[in-house]
Amino acid sequence: MKRLLPVLLFGFLSVVAGPASAQDAAPVAASPVASSDAKTPAAASPAANAPDATGSAILPPSSDAPPTDVQDPLAEFRRAQQAEAPASANATPAPTPGGFQQPGADQPADQYYNLNTLSAEDVEAKRAELEQKAREQAFDAALNGMMPMTPDQIRALLDKYKVTRDVSESRIGGMPKPEVTVQTVSLDPGVTPPVIKLSPGHVTSITMMDITGQPWPVQDVSWGGNFEVISPGDGGHLIRVSPMGAAEVGNMSVQLVGLKTPVTFTLETQLDVVQYRFDARIPEYGPNATPPIIDPGLTIEAGSDKALTQILDGVPPGGTEKLTVNGVDGRTSVFRSNGTTYLRTPLTLLSPGWSASVKSADGMTVYVVNNSPVLLLSDHGKLVRAQVEENKAAQ
Repeated sequence: MKRLLPVLLFGFLSVVAGPASAQDAAPVAASPVASSDAKTPAAASPAANAPDATGSAILPPSSDAPPTDVQDPLAEFRRAQQAEAPASANATPAPTPGGFQQPGADQPADQYYNLNTLSAEDVEAKRAELEQKAREQAFDAALNGMMPMTPDQIRALLDKYKVTRDVSESRIGGMPKPEVTVQTVSLDPGVTPPVIKLSPGHVTSITMMDITGQPWPVQDVSWGGNFEVISPGDGGHLIRVSPMGAAEVGNMSVQLVGLKTPVTFTLETQLDVVQYRFDARIPEYGPNATPPIIDPGLTIEAGSDKALTQILDGVPPGGTEKLTVNGVDGRTSVFRSNGTTYLRTPLTLLSPGWSASVKSADGMTVYVVNNSPVLLLSDHGKLVRAQVEENKAAQ
């Protein structure tokens, strides 16, 4: 039975093909004759054009005719086998889901993982390993993007910045020399106003007081120029001034309580000298003035004697001799300059009488007295006796 199946199949296909197959087979059968007599083609022409049984001439097949669709079962079978054949061993396999790929023939097997040979635990471990590597790479990329410099480079950059900042912010001319000044302000017309020496980065305190050294309250303050001025509150007598630049110049007008004439000052910025404190003494009795215990009688204008002001500042002029004083503390001292005796003390002088005096805002007073070996002073109502002696080295 198995031997008859190919015969029956071939016969069935022959019946389906019909006359076309028979016509196709005729030239094949005549091909040996044609090949043997190839030199006489004309003799074969009548036979080729001979009429058939119906009387019609049989024409040779035209090359322009469409090809007959003959289905060869063997060819179809071979094409089906080729379609079902496995892929070539050299072909690279397609990647499998899950991020793994099987190795090809030209690739090392240790670079890939075959899912068929790995268990579920191994696959999960490999996935966790790859995720950890991805996180580490992302962290390194973010770290390098945010902080690309090394610690040594950062230290070098900070050192360079510090040097540049110190040079750019360094003060021109160095540190100014500080001074404390006590000066009597004249209210006469035509007199040049006193100059207050300011310096950038420093605050100068201006104290307003009367001839007795008592504070004189400030009513109003106005100024011109690029300065920062802090006015005192109600009943205050202290004004703070600071320049806003290195070459600022201006003036300031101060109105005192009970004084009809304003007190004016010239504000000048300097780099070598700065007045930390400027005690402005007004040659008038202010609202807080205290009457003296002893009337000194005829006196000279306070501050008109330059040595008097310098001794009050604590810097006696050149050639001044300091005498020895016993019976009092170190706050009291006696000086002699050009035959004139000066007593510098925070106590109140009772005897002898004085011809001139000047007082600072901190309560220190300098008297011009006659030569006397004994001085009577009052320390808050307590009588104090001071003995003045010549220096032994000068005798």
